[in-house]
Amino acid sequence: MMRPLVCIALLVCAPGAFAADVLVIDDFEYSDAAAAGEAWRTAEESAPVQTMPRQTATGTTALVLPCDFSRGRRNERAVVDRNVELDLVRYGSIDFDFYAENPAPTRGGTLYFRSGSGWYGAGFGIERGWNRIRLGKGAFRSEGSPAGWDRVDGVRIAIWKSRDIDTSCAVDNLHARSETIVVVSGRDAGPEAQTARETAERIGGLLSAAGVPHGIHSSKDVLAGALRGRRLAIFAYSPGMDSEEVERIRDFVHDGGKIIIFYTLRSDVAALLGFSSPAYRGRERPGQFDEVVFDSEAVAGLPERVFQGSWNITVARPADDRGRVIGWWQDAQGNRGEPAVVLSDRGAFMGHIMTGEDLGSKQDFLLALVGHFEPSAWRDAAQNALSGAVRVGPFTELAELEAFLQQRGPKSPFSSQISAHWEQARAEAATMTQLLADERYQETIARAARVRSSLAEAYVLAHRPRDGEFRAVWNHSGTGDLANWDDAMQALSQAGFNAVVPNMWWGGVAHYASDLLPRSATFREKGDQIAQAVEAGKRHGVQVHPWKVNYRLGHTTPEFTQQMRKAGRLQATVTGEVTEWLCPSHPDNQRLEIDTMVEVARNYDVDGVHFDYIRYPDDESCYCDGCRERFEAHLGRAVQDWPGDCHRGTLAQQYRDWRCEQINAVVRGTAKQVRAIKPYVKISAAVFSGYPGTKRSIGQDWLLWCREGWLDFVCPMNYSTSDSGFRSMSESQMGHLQGAVPLYTGIGHWRIPDEQAIGQVEISRSLGSDGFILFNMGTALGERGLPKFGRAVTSAPAVLPHNGPVIRFRSPADDDQPVVLVPGDTLTLEASLAGLGAHRRQATGVRGVLQVEDLAGEAQAELADLPEPGGSVTVTIPRRTGTFRVGAVGELSFADGTAERFILRSRPYRFAE
Repeated sequence: MMRPLVCIALLVCAPGAFAADVLVIDDFEYSDAAAAGEAWRTAEESAPVQTMPRQTATGTTALVLPCDFSRGRRNERAVVDRNVELDLVRYGSIDFDFYAENPAPTRGGTLYFRSGSGWYGAGFGIERGWNRIRLGKGAFRSEGSPAGWDRVDGVRIAIWKSRDIDTSCAVDNLHARSETIVVVSGRDAGPEAQTARETAERIGGLLSAAGVPHGIHSSKDVLAGALRGRRLAIFAYSPGMDSEEVERIRDFVHDGGKIIIFYTLRSDVAALLGFSSPAYRGRERPGQFDEVVFDSEAVAGLPERVFQGSWNITVARPADDRGRVIGWWQDAQGNRGEPAVVLSDRGAFMGHIMTGEDLGSKQDFLLALVGHFEPSAWRDAAQNALSGAVRVGPFTELAELEAFLQQRGPKSPFSSQISAHWEQARAEAATMTQLLADERYQETIARAARVRSSLAEAYVLAHRPRDGEFRAVWNHSGTGDLANWDDAMQALSQAGFNAVVPNMWWGGVAHYASDLLPRSATFREKGDQIAQAVEAGKRHGVQVHPWKVNYRLGHTTPEFTQQMRKAGRLQATVTGEVTEWLCPSHPDNQRLEIDTMVEVARNYDVDGVHFDYIRYPDDESCYCDGCRERFEAHLGRAVQDWPGDCHRGTLAQQYRDWRCEQINAVVRGTAKQVRAIKPYVKISAAVFSGYPGTKRSIGQDWLLWCREGWLDFVCPMNYSTSDSGFRSMSESQMGHLQGAVPLYTGIGHWRIPDEQAIGQVEISRSLGSDGFILFNMGTALGERGLPKFGRAVTSAPAVLPHNGPVIRFRSPADDDQPVVLVPGDTLTLEASLAGLGAHRRQATGVRGVLQVEDLAGEAQAELADLPEPGGSVTVTIPRRTGTFRVGAVGELSFADGTAERFILRSRPYRFAE
């Protein structure tokens, strides 16, 4: 029996030295529904707003947003609008309370601010119950031509439909906040705009995880005076910074403000901070700028190192004795190089953007710099660390985690270790609150980290493996990201993983010996990456499914880009901007996409080929001249107002359907041609999570691809830091798919702790997923994450679900719910053995049984023998408690005398109460 842990979850936070400036946009204190409806008008055939009682420190009422998604109507969202007159330039974040009765029918929400003839909009996840949402202004995207944040004249809340089920949401306490610390996102136009936004959001996310209040502003906000009254500004990535913005920065620094700036450093800004004129350095060899190593004594809280994997850098040095170097670039072999981080009394500079790996160490680095310039951040971070020490996996309360460990621990082979980790956490927690009270903030953070580490280790060990499961990683670099492919495959195999999906080619470049695309610098420097991966994979028993980034050119040659541009094969946005994406409707591009997928399947002994970016970038593309010509030919008449009629006008739905068909043609053609030459090669795709909205927004009808059998399995990218959001996305997808093909859930490992990723594996198992795939196999996952998975949740080998015979399960109870609710006291289920499947060797026979299994894959009861090929068997399952699946477990025999195990499973079922 585990002894109770000292209660550390409830804290009263001390008031900050610098309180946020808060603007109440709407407190929703309406007397009744009629009054609320006068202020908040519905749009797009949405149901009228209501009110609900909600007792808070600031009021008694909240606004209810009915989501009547079961009613047939054209639009796929519930929308309400309110007219306002606001100047939001100086406010860096928007926050509000949001409630969902049942988030499963939704695929998220969007908060919009109308300004002139355009909008600023930012999406947010929806979880069950009440949650506080905070959106940095850098998260807002422009639609149309907004007049500016100083001229906001409307607010819109939209809830997007995922399924045809009614639900209800509510909103309360909509505020704008101006914090003392701001993150600045660079220009919101031009080719680097997306990278600038993503980098600002990454830094904002790290500050949020550390518990440091902040806002996110754009460069336009800086020009409009957003830095006035702030104390610390972090320029995440500011390409195109002009002299006017520099003047605002100069005024800010002269008023006592501090600057942290990444990568792009103008000479005048460098001089302002006390640094030398910057110099650009391109990478000359792989791994040259892999890490930054720190003088950890230079600034309190600095980590020893952070992994970067940078591809080029900007170098600056102290110009006088006010500055010093506190971090250096180090290559993959451990050789120290140029200065990476320099510090002065006015600010700091790092020579590249903060990349998306090793985020835990980067959070420590960022907090150290922020705390150096703004000491109050340490107090905020310490309070956050103390309250967050018990947030492990899906649990936010200590009692929930304790109940989980007490239920799982005695059944685990690691029971004694689980108890030991709990006791270690208990001992560490005993004096933690006193450290905070004594204002020993850094010690509090370190102690909380040790408590959390012990609890997380206990949680990790309380899981168990499941057989019959796809366990894979995406690898973005296409090189394995360890020393070589052999090391990467060994790490995967030792952790119990059975597949890797490496990014081996793009729309315009290949890491293999392609005869159709330019060969990459990686190919020239490191050799044929597919050949190396396949060889190493076979040696270690790991399947290889090479992944292509379709349509997007990537780091191709200027000559290839120019060739595509000259031939009219690139996409154009609705405003006419030509982008470096291949146009999906161009016949030559369709042939190129299909031919390059087939080329890999033909020339290499791969286990599958995997689509990614098999879509349009957004609903603003493509409107090139070729699209107009080809759509008019399809339509049989001219489009009078191009592109307006197709973008938002009378032909919008027909144009969206036509866009979907351009993508469908490539998936359909690839499946047909690959299976003609190698029937056993599996076709799969990484897809956006928000089906069916993906058809409208990006032309991606992935459910059709599954139902038509063009895909052998599908991998929705359910990248969410919220377990509730992850569950909601997964539930929706399983309900839509209804077992058409195996679904292997994509988990955004790079965004969440290892133990949370393990918890999301368990969530996906509970909803009927037959496997998972982690993004991304980099150094952090390869060296630190995989061993944690291998300790328990993937500690035993697993056969792959897509390698078995073709078995189809059907029941009269089947519906579009993720877990089928069975009425009555029996479930009747038919299992049909449609064929032996496609394999490298000739399959000659099959034998096995049907059994009832729990969600961990443990057999509960044997039902019947498998039928002969072409036959079926019907089983009756009496009422039982809990959620269960029917498993088909057996062996395939082959003409060469060998045999292979298989496990295939039905959808999940549960008897109604």
